[in-house]
Parts: sequence; structure tokens; C-alpha cells
Amino acid sequence: MLQEAMESIGNRSVTVEPSYFERLLLLTCQKACADFFLGDTLPDSYCNSTWDNIYCWPPTPAGYDIYLPCPEHLFFDGTKLLAYRVCNEGGEWELGNWTNYTACIDYPISPVPDVPLLFAVRDIYFVGSSISLVLLAATFFIFCYFRRLQCDRIKIHKHLVLSLILRFIVLIVLLQPYLGLSGYDNSYLNSPFICRSMLVLSQYFGMTNVFWMLIEGLFLYMRCVVAVFHYISSLTVFYIIGWVVPVCFVAAWTIVMALYDDHPCWLDYSELPYAWIVSGPIVLALLVNLYVLLHILAVLVTKLNADQRVPNYSEHLKALKALFVLLPLLGLTNVLFFVNPKDGGVGEIIFQVFNAVIQASQGIFVSMIYCFTNAEVQTVIRDKLAVIQMKQSVYNNGGNSAKKTDNCTVCTHGGTRV
Repeated sequence: MLQEAMESIGNRSVTVEPSYFERLLLLTCQKACADFFLGDTLPDSYCNSTWDNIYCWPPTPAGYDIYLPCPEHLFFDGTKLLAYRVCNEGGEWELGNWTNYTACIDYPISPVPDVPLLFAVRDIYFVGSSISLVLLAATFFIFCYFRRLQCDRIKIHKHLVLSLILRFIVLIVLLQPYLGLSGYDNSYLNSPFICRSMLVLSQYFGMTNVFWMLIEGLFLYMRCVVAVFHYISSLTVFYIIGWVVPVCFVAAWTIVMALYDDHPCWLDYSELPYAWIVSGPIVLALLVNLYVLLHILAVLVTKLNADQRVPNYSEHLKALKALFVLLPLLGLTNVLFFVNPKDGGVGEIIFQVFNAVIQASQGIFVSMIYCFTNAEVQTVIRDKLAVIQMKQSVYNNGGNSAKKTDNCTVCTHGGTRV
């Protein structure tokens, strides 16, 4: 339409003020705005459609206010806020052609992120998650393959390992658009449904991780402190806590986000109060595990003091070391960096880097402590390798196949075994 107006000037050579073209553009936009709503059914009393140099505001019934999102191209992340106009009872716009953009202008613009820091955090997550995934997959195979390791304690370990495997798979997929040089053109970020679904899976598996760590803490507490596990006939209750309960919280969070957040990928989810639907139970689970750890420490110290007339500080030190090892296994390292200071300075840098290290290396800690450095697992693997070596030796020597009967290893929960 502007082009038609310019063509109407023809080839005449004229000198005009610069404001002429501004007025021409304004008139053209005003006409286009009015023409856009010509076919609409309107009430008896209303305010006309109007162009305010930013938006084309539609006709509005008298006595009503109309709201539109803050224009993103002018106010950056202002799409979460609203500009508005007021149509009075007489069918006229309040204050003429003035639009209230105050909320948009007063919106605090986020500082430009530190790009090298973002790349460093991204690389930490990717490398750590990849290593964790490999070690967790090997751990899960070992726990499932060796029948001598089948007991309640190992079954709980297996479910924790499985939840971590699924979480790191989702995390690596989430990192995919940020790793390629081709940008976001072919990534899941272009599909709101897939993007939101990946975030929901990330929330769910993150929550199952914490809940299975809670179960590890409860199991340890019942074995070491109250010794009531024999009253539980099966692990069904633990399975429900670990896999089903998180579904309830994440489903509630998903419904609320779908109703109240219009962002295609819900990238602002952590800034909204609805995040506490998921974060609240996680914080509660971590606090329970913290109580478990402190209670076990108190019980151990009490028993050590009761058994020895003269305090043996070396034994106390061993107990402290054992409990220190439990920190990542019970998820308590997450408490150290649970709140982002968001000060744009050193505090936020420390939070992002250490949080990335803790989150990405969680699978490494679980695999090393529960599996690769565990004496029982090492014994089973050595016995298996010895059997394989013996069979290979017999085969090479052409002798008769040897028979070997392994004594069944009974899984125990006492002592210092984790």
C-alpha cells in the first residue's frame, strides 16, 4: 500500500520535508488498519481501530480495555508483558492515540550472556554426560548379567542406574542444537510439541533420579538405624515411589504450563512459580536424605563411643569418610548449588560451572562407588574371568571341560558395604 502511495506521486520532481514521508507512512498504515476490520461485526458503541505507530489496535466495545503483548522487536523479551488501551463509556479512546507501553518500557532487560561461559558449561555437560552414560551402561549390564548380584540392595541400585541412563540420554539430546555448526534449522527447537515433550521428559527423569536416591537413603536408614526392612514383603512400594509418584508431579506441572505459558519451548519455565510443582518435592526428598545422613552419622558416633572406653579418632575419621562418599549417592551435592544467584558476576559463574560439573558427573560417582570400586562386584568379575580363562586353557590343551561350582554370594547390608 505504501508502494501504491509512492507511485501516485508520479515522476514529478518536487522537494518535500522528511516529515512528509513519515505522515504518508502513518496515513497509509492507518488506512490499512481500518480496512483490516471492515468486515467485522461491531457493537453499537465502540472505539475505532487505530494505528499507534507500533500496533494496529482493533475496534473495542465501549467500557472495555484491550491488551496486546509487548512487541518483541522493540522490547526484547517483553512478550511476557502486556501493553493496553482504554476505551471509555463514550466509545472514545482514553488520552487520544496514546497507548500504555509502561510495562514494556519498565521491563528489566536481561544482560547479554557470556558466550564463552555458555560454551564452557555446554562442553562440561556434554563431556560429563557422555562419560557418565558409558559407565552407567556398563554398570547396568554388570548388575543384570551376574546372578550372584541379585538381591534387594542391587535391585535398588539398578533402578537408580536406569533412571540416570535415561536422564543422560535426554540431556545429550537436549544439547544437540547447541553442538552443531548448522544452527537450529533441523533441531527439535523448531517443533513446539517435540521441544516441550523433551523438556517434560527431562523434568521427569530428573525427578526419578532424586526419588531413587531418596529410596537409597531410606533403605540405608532402615538397615542401619531402625532395622525394619524385613516388614516390607516386596520392593513394590519403592517402585511406586521411584517411577509413579514423579509422574503425578510432572503431569500436574505439564498441565499448568500448557495452560499458562505460551512460549513454544517453555524456555522460561525456571523463572515461573509453577516450577515449584516439581522443585518442591525434589527439595523435600533432598532434605529427607540430609536428615538420614546426619542421623546415621550420629548413630555411628554413638556406637563407636559406646564400644571404646578411649575414643579412637581414626575410627571416627573412617566413618566420616564413608558418609562423605554418600553425599553424591544421595544427591546431597545438589544442595550446594541449588539456587542461582543471578548476579551476573563471579557468583553466577561459579554456580553455572560447579552445577554443570556436579550434574554431569553424577553418573560417574554412582558407577564408580556402587560398581567398579565395590569389593563384591570386583570379586564376581574376577571369578568370571578366572572361569573364562580356565575354560580357554582347557580348550587350548585339548583336555576335558572342567566343571566349577561357584559359591553363591549372599548380599548383605551391614558393615561398611554400600
